[in-house]
Amino acid sequence: MRLIKDSPALFTDLYELTMAQVYFERKLNERAHFEVTIRKLPEHWGFFVMAGLFEVESYLSEFQFTEDDIDYLRSTKIFSYDFLTYLTGLRPEVSIRCLPEGTVFFPNEPVFELSGPLICAQLMESYILNILGFSIIEATLAARVSLAAKDVAVIDFGLRRSQGPMASLRSARAAQMAGFRATSNVFAARVLDFTPAGTMAHSFIEVHDSEEQAFINFANTFSEKTILLVDTYDSIEGIKKAAKVAKQVYNERGVKLRGIRLDSGDLVELSEYARKYFEENGVGFLKIFASGDLDEFRIAKLLKAGAPIDGFGIGTRFAVSRAAPSVQIVYKIIRYGDKDLLKTSPGKESRPGLKSIIRIKDELYQKDIVSSLQTDEQDLLKPFKSAEKIQTIRKRLSIELSLLDDSVKSIRNPHKYTVEFKS
Repeated sequence: MRLIKDSPALFTDLYELTMAQVYFERKLNERAHFEVTIRKLPEHWGFFVMAGLFEVESYLSEFQFTEDDIDYLRSTKIFSYDFLTYLTGLRPEVSIRCLPEGTVFFPNEPVFELSGPLICAQLMESYILNILGFSIIEATLAARVSLAAKDVAVIDFGLRRSQGPMASLRSARAAQMAGFRATSNVFAARVLDFTPAGTMAHSFIEVHDSEEQAFINFANTFSEKTILLVDTYDSIEGIKKAAKVAKQVYNERGVKLRGIRLDSGDLVELSEYARKYFEENGVGFLKIFASGDLDEFRIAKLLKAGAPIDGFGIGTRFAVSRAAPSVQIVYKIIRYGDKDLLKTSPGKESRPGLKSIIRIKDELYQKDIVSSLQTDEQDLLKPFKSAEKIQTIRKRLSIELSLLDDSVKSIRNPHKYTVEFKS
């Protein structure tokens, strides 16, 4: 799942290549094991959600240094002829153990373990972190939004504010995992087999001679799929005109327009006004959708206030994860050859050796135990070969969230989930 035409091998930091050249020269290329962890949760987050394996699979299958790549590296005058020749034939002979996508996890737990010859495993660090980092952020945020919205439909509106096309795909897939109903991103809808959805822009209203005529024209084309944007000029008047057009279309053709979208103003007051007005004027079938700089906090507040909103479009705050744009995700070596390795830097310590995660469950999840690798079918870290179907991932995430205590899932000030680390 990439948007570049060439191999992704050069998506790495320079120091990965310079280290690799020394490994090559000194014949340091035994099997190495690296693990990915995230050091801490963002403020108000109680858990993470595993994601990104769909893209990892694509990265591994397409990884190679092309002739153009080698020509560029040669032009830097940093690398030796023999090392560049070696890179030409390099393919990712690696194996992976990881949490399945849609699994909830917590700080400092190993969530992804890659093992293979040291040179190849080292070169993959930067892009693996790039893939997993933002994918996990967006999957977790999407889960939080779904929890806040409860049973109310949510649509991904984030494409135009995403920091690049790839980020928009990662956020759309996260939305799909967490049960959003659709995305406005048509490219993502095609690639991910996700439902495309949208309404209209304010510019559509403005180019017409009147707001009412804009509504009529759109309704004549899209019939029961029509959602009318009512806040271009005055939301109250827009609501009234939408009701008038909806009633006219229904009386003339028996077609029920789908609804309206509120994109600004006091969404509680406006949605309450619209619901009452629609009921009083015989168009109670119209749904009320809301958008406009929403996030999980604002959605929870709107629903707590009783706003009669039938669906949310969530864009900027979701697609760029404004409240938590990054996490401290790291890729650390834990074993090389027959020796376990660790890092002791203050605040950045790592735990040596291969590990297992066992999740203790009663009616709900009680705690996780991270220990040295053991043969146990209950180990959350599973061998990875290829990405699962989105339906499987979505079902897993739904079950995972249902087994997590409400206090850990709280949108604000969640309780800390217990994780025990054993040697």
